[in-house]
Amino acid sequence: MKYVNIFAEIVSIMHQDYAGYEEKKGWDNPDFFAKKIERLESSELMTPQLFAEIVNEYLISFQDRHMYFHLHHSEKVEVKTCGFFVRNYEDTLYVTEVYEENRFGKGARIVSIDGQSISSIRKQQCAMLRESHPEREEWDEILNKAKYFELINENEDAVKLELNLYRRTPKKSTYDIRSINEDTLLVTLSDFGDTDRIVNLIEKHKDDLLASKNVIVDVRHNSGGNAHASNSLVRYFYKKGEKPSSELKVREFNCSDRNVELFLEQAEQFRNSTDDEDTLKMVEFAENQFKTYRNQGFVAFDFSEFIADRVNEFEGEDNPENVIILSDYYCASAGEEFVGTSKGSSKLTIVGRATMGLNDYSDLVSINWDNQFTLYYPISRLEQKTEVHPIHGKGIQPDIYIKWTPKHIEEDIDLQQALKLINRS
Repeated sequence: MKYVNIFAEIVSIMHQDYAGYEEKKGWDNPDFFAKKIERLESSELMTPQLFAEIVNEYLISFQDRHMYFHLHHSEKVEVKTCGFFVRNYEDTLYVTEVYEENRFGKGARIVSIDGQSISSIRKQQCAMLRESHPEREEWDEILNKAKYFELINENEDAVKLELNLYRRTPKKSTYDIRSINEDTLLVTLSDFGDTDRIVNLIEKHKDDLLASKNVIVDVRHNSGGNAHASNSLVRYFYKKGEKPSSELKVREFNCSDRNVELFLEQAEQFRNSTDDEDTLKMVEFAENQFKTYRNQGFVAFDFSEFIADRVNEFEGEDNPENVIILSDYYCASAGEEFVGTSKGSSKLTIVGRATMGLNDYSDLVSINWDNQFTLYYPISRLEQKTEVHPIHGKGIQPDIYIKWTPKHIEEDIDLQQALKLINRS
């Protein structure tokens, strides 16, 4: 399939099927990108990697981080990345993680990219960074397109390096519960992608959770997944007699023909991938709703019965006595839904930085082209619109805010603060 045809279909989705198409009408400039793609394709300069970069630049127009265009690795295509991760502090990019890159380590500082200072790039490329607060900026798109950068290494030497692109290696999920002292468990959840594995882990450690005085839950890098995966853990966060809020946030679903078909395909995959009863009930209900309201535009699905049943059946536990959630900007989607559900507990303290704040548009479906490209986009929106919704772009705020600094690279400042709180209780 030609690149120009794939892009035309993407534009059609963004103008008819995407959950934010009404509020964001006119935000994009598809003609500019279509002409660029056509020019590159006709001159045989287009590559899959370049096409993915152009599409993602187009999608940034909608300022919705709950939307992705992925290039898949195959025998014909290698997906490339700069191989490291950075965070901005006082107009210097600090290397916080090193993956495929091996020329420098964590703590190295990038002071310019392609001859431009970080402050200059921030002013010119604010849309690409998606955020105005330095510790929440996303520099991946800019770095992946750069030619060179100036770096100050661990020996305080200034080095000019050509940017290398490396074959992207898949990241593994982390689901772990372990004791960090005699009274405290640390629960680490990198995502909620594997429902059965998470549920089994919590079941395996239920006696440990009940016997522990304190629990610290690290979801700072939780990228989301199935919100129901965390249900069996949340009960330990509330005292007996307490319950999560039953207040229903009304969601409207765009029941376009394309969305209905994609959701039904996805529902079948869900059904084959989990035995979780809550997930299966919700999937079946949503399937029936989509079939009923096909091609009727935005429809508010009534999930109140499920919410009421879940709250009525909910039973808290007096142990653990103290629960601390470590959060950060990289906690998104089902991850921040987990933080929001837990927030009502009298046991709970949230430490760190605000979550990403992207659940105003949610419930992603995906469409694939040639087993090479996949677009993931949300098909539901909160009835309370983006511009007035308190979470959008701000995230769920922590009870104790800890500003990110380069000291976080060498020490787990957030965990240290959590342990100090526990020692005081």
